[in-house]
Amino acid sequence: MAEAPTGAPPAGESPGGLSLRSLEGKILLSAALILGGVAAAWAAGAARATMIFGAACGAAIAWGNFFLIRKILERAFSGGGTVNKGFIVQYVLKFLGLVGIVFLVVWSGWFDVLGFLLGLTALFLGVLLEALARSFRKAA
Repeated sequence: MAEAPTGAPPAGESPGGLSLRSLEGKILLSAALILGGVAAAWAAGAARATMIFGAACGAAIAWGNFFLIRKILERAFSGGGTVNKGFIVQYVLKFLGLVGIVFLVVWSGWFDVLGFLLGLTALFLGVLLEALARSFRKAA
């Protein structure tokens, strides 16, 4: 197994010690919690079934967005301190693709917009869960 260059963090980890793979796991956990909450609201009669599909679509887009960000960042910083020039192009294309997908999902009307927005919050909640988990680890 190849060692990381001197002073460089292991793959998937930033210089501050933040594990991007751990963060990705927290995003998936928060997506599951959101889908469970929407399903419980549907079972209680407080939400429509289409909201579940919207939340699933939003959560999938949130996770996919972070997955691509992680891959782009790993490739960009794999040069041992120098940033790959294609980083900007890849990041801009990913962002434009994200905007296009969100526009198409909202414009098409195939999914419940409120459920879709709830699903998109999986990214924010995942980051929040990771920050809380790290603060408890440091406190112990």
